[in-house]
Amino acid sequence: MTILITGGTGKTGGNLAKLLQSANIPFLIATRSGKAPEPFTAVTFDWFNPETYENPFKADAHIDRVYIVCPIAPECLPQVGPFIDLAISKGVKRFVLLTATRMEPGSPGPGRVHQYLVDKGVDYAVLRPSWFIQNFGSLLHHNITENNKIESAAADGKIPWIACEDIAQAAFDALTAEKSLNKDIFVLGPELHSYTDAAKMLTEVLGREIIHKKNSAEEQTAAYISQGFPPEFVKLLVFVEELIAAGGEAKLLDDLPADRIYRGKLTLGDYLKENRQLWIKQ
Repeated sequence: MTILITGGTGKTGGNLAKLLQSANIPFLIATRSGKAPEPFTAVTFDWFNPETYENPFKADAHIDRVYIVCPIAPECLPQVGPFIDLAISKGVKRFVLLTATRMEPGSPGPGRVHQYLVDKGVDYAVLRPSWFIQNFGSLLHHNITENNKIESAAADGKIPWIACEDIAQAAFDALTAEKSLNKDIFVLGPELHSYTDAAKMLTEVLGREIIHKKNSAEEQTAAYISQGFPPEFVKLLVFVEELIAAGGEAKLLDDLPADRIYRGKLTLGDYLKENRQLWIKQ
């Protein structure tokens, strides 16, 4: 058995690689550059270059499970679908796909890949995490560090913030379990916190006031556009933030059966404390 990790140097793929290495399970990382941190082995793979799709199977004929992180595109099935077909023809038996809480089967983007796997009749699991704790160190980093604020259209809606390490653990479990899940799982953090809560935590951790600016949808759209995010991505971000404001993410814990929820362990507060240097001006 060898597990192929697409997005293997990303937030979840990199953590998954560490877990597989610790468990002494063979794996191969797929990256556009064909490079990965030592001591991992990588192969050149680019979702937007079909000529690279064969490379993993040339590098390791024993690949039988794949972790899929879709490319960033309004529609990714035109890239991922043909690769899934090729992987099946090469003997892949199980796929684990990363999507998000609000991506229903068949919905645009990774949701269409979700439905594609279901329709293919292969063994699969779809991980649907809530918002990444690590967003505070990436998506929100500049505004916190330079402007001492978080902006959102989420009002005081609460979120079960999830750590990438916990998503990777859920992926590890789904890939290595003796029996495939063959369903989607919502990957949620251990606590519910709003952006206002997070701003208060950061204020305490950093020793300077961080505020949460509660924007309207229009204001938040303009804020994301000014930061250089693609319009289609901005539209999605603002839409899901409005759902947060309406309580959509918090309700998941009440509305879903226990066997559809994977609960993470790392809390938002712990992450902020452990990474406080991220938001210190140099």
